[in-house]
Amino acid sequence: MFDISFSELLLCFVVALVVLGPERMPGVARAVGRWTGKARGYMRNLTAELERETHIAEMKRQVEDAHRILREQSDEVRANVDLNLKAIREETHSVVDSVKTAVHPPLESAPVVAAAPLPQSPPITPAPSAPSPTVAAEPSTPAKVTPPPNYYGP
Repeated sequence: MFDISFSELLLCFVVALVVLGPERMPGVARAVGRWTGKARGYMRNLTAELERETHIAEMKRQVEDAHRILREQSDEVRANVDLNLKAIREETHSVVDSVKTAVHPPLESAPVVAAAPLPQSPPITPAPSAPSPTVAAEPSTPAKVTPPPNYYGP
């Protein structure tokens, strides 16, 4: 920054020693050292802050570029999808139309065929029922009743 040679620095030191004297020189040297240290600290902070700001600006620019590229590509993909979808719809409509004409031909081109009458079947009559056999009654004996098992304990 400054072009100060050693001889110029030595001259400044000798002048300060003559003007201030040997008693006040160490205090002044400490104060000048603190001031230069603070100035260097401020300069370091300033350069670090400027570097951070430029880095942030560069990152923002990169994000905007990526966003622009992504938007352009999504528009291009959307256009291709719309074009393909239109082609698929047209093909589907043509297939549906061809299936409809195959299943239901137009009436004017179809030959007219007279329907044959259905044969008449004889009416269904129920079969005569047979007499039911009679069963002889046996003498009745009292049935033995067993109690149900006790599920809840003895």
